[in-house]
Amino acid sequence: MSTTDLIDTVELSENVSIDNEQDQSMDHNEEEQTQQEQHQFDVIVIGSGPGGYTSAIRCAQLGKSVAIIERDLLGGHAVNWGCIPLNAMIASARFIRLIHESVRYGINISSHRIDYLRIARHRDEVVKKARSQIKKFLEKYHIQVYTGVANIIDKNHIIIKPIQKYTYINVYDADGRNPYETDDYIPIRADIEISGKNIIIASGIEYNFPNFVETNDTKTIDPTQLLWHKNIPDSLIIIGGGVLGCEFASLYRHLRSNIILIEKNSRLLKFMDEQVSFAVETHLKDIGVEIILNAYVERVSKGEVIIQLQQTNTKRTLLSSLVVICTGRKSTFDYENLQNLGINIDQEHSTIIINENTCQTSIPTIYACGGVVSSCWSWIPCVIHQGYLAANRISEYEDNSKSYIPINLVTPFVINVIPAVASVGEVPKLTDDVLIYTFKFQSNQRAIIDNQTWGFIKMWTTREEPKKFLAVQLVHEAAAEIIEYYNIPLREICLLPFAHPTYTESVKEACEYVLGQSMNYEGTYLN
Repeated sequence: MSTTDLIDTVELSENVSIDNEQDQSMDHNEEEQTQQEQHQFDVIVIGSGPGGYTSAIRCAQLGKSVAIIERDLLGGHAVNWGCIPLNAMIASARFIRLIHESVRYGINISSHRIDYLRIARHRDEVVKKARSQIKKFLEKYHIQVYTGVANIIDKNHIIIKPIQKYTYINVYDADGRNPYETDDYIPIRADIEISGKNIIIASGIEYNFPNFVETNDTKTIDPTQLLWHKNIPDSLIIIGGGVLGCEFASLYRHLRSNIILIEKNSRLLKFMDEQVSFAVETHLKDIGVEIILNAYVERVSKGEVIIQLQQTNTKRTLLSSLVVICTGRKSTFDYENLQNLGINIDQEHSTIIINENTCQTSIPTIYACGGVVSSCWSWIPCVIHQGYLAANRISEYEDNSKSYIPINLVTPFVINVIPAVASVGEVPKLTDDVLIYTFKFQSNQRAIIDNQTWGFIKMWTTREEPKKFLAVQLVHEAAAEIIEYYNIPLREICLLPFAHPTYTESVKEACEYVLGQSMNYEGTYLN
């Protein structure tokens, strides 16, 4: 090889080497750019519960790129640990009640056995199906899911950190499997920073033990731990006579537990109408629940509960297999960090203050919905509606303010005691401008057929014409289906045809009664 050829070969080799280095550098830059693009979104949603998955899917439907950050299982607390599993078990309890009443219908079931393992498996399957449905829709709309803990660092950026502690690591399903041991639960291994033009906080709430509970007390549990307990407790003390307390008392009494329900106020469900509260109390007592009102809990330790009775100023000690706390809840978010970012916080309730029309916080790019905000009761219909408001605002889909109505005034909710309680609207203070009516189910032909005439609908309307509903509360087996109709104007309900014989006919019958047009029900005003 000549000297010239050797020089040419060396130059060619050097040029090839330089080209390779440039190609590698370009590939590396492109890879970094691609990774950055993969972590850039139009919307980042924190939490995959009802508010989270609703807002995420809605944003994606309106053309936005969306990511969800979830520290727990898809579906959040409501799907995995709260509403869905609880109501799956209540469905079993309703069948138990029907068996007890079967003789009314000419069927004598002399004995039956409660198979708790099958009840628990039904619960597990319902939860899995609900979670699977959410996962399917997130995949359908190409929503990126990160399993980790969200830390907002500014109005557009979030660092996702690996999970240090699982919420319910010691909870197992009917077959002894831990819910986190699934293919769809794959937590991140290292910190990831992502950016979004908008952020929606929908992280929800979690249970919190009051100070009167002894530390590391294995016999004192929260509602989720009770739902996933391996068997039905022989005896159970429930602290808190609100929604969860009443639902658990009704459920586990039908499962044959001996129940003591403790409430610090003078009645159960203190936010409901007094007549409705009394009806629930009466029915719980009828099925064997011991109810202790006006009682302050002093200490809870290893199944022992010491209470102070206000009316007699005496103490009483109670014993049970388990004690479930249905009083304390706290947010899952660090409000001090949010305040440092410039987000306005309701200090008294430790919740986020939002614009009711848009769900925007004081930082326009950050939204919030559900249990973390000051204007939501945490009822799931309210949470879902706020998720829609946030998504529509971000996507500039429609002007929410044009059709805005205070969500807590129009959101129907159900308390799943047996029989159920339902409500919509805000009960007004008694004034000369308000009329109150009660409609009983004794004239509804479906109720007569089913032997379910117990219960009533209580209605508050304006006095002036045309009359308008201000609030409705009711107690009945079919409460959940009936309450939906009371968002329709009163006179329009009277013009609607209803299938016959049905419980929903009672809505029309009640409205006709309010308007003085009833053909089969007589009653009187309550004021």
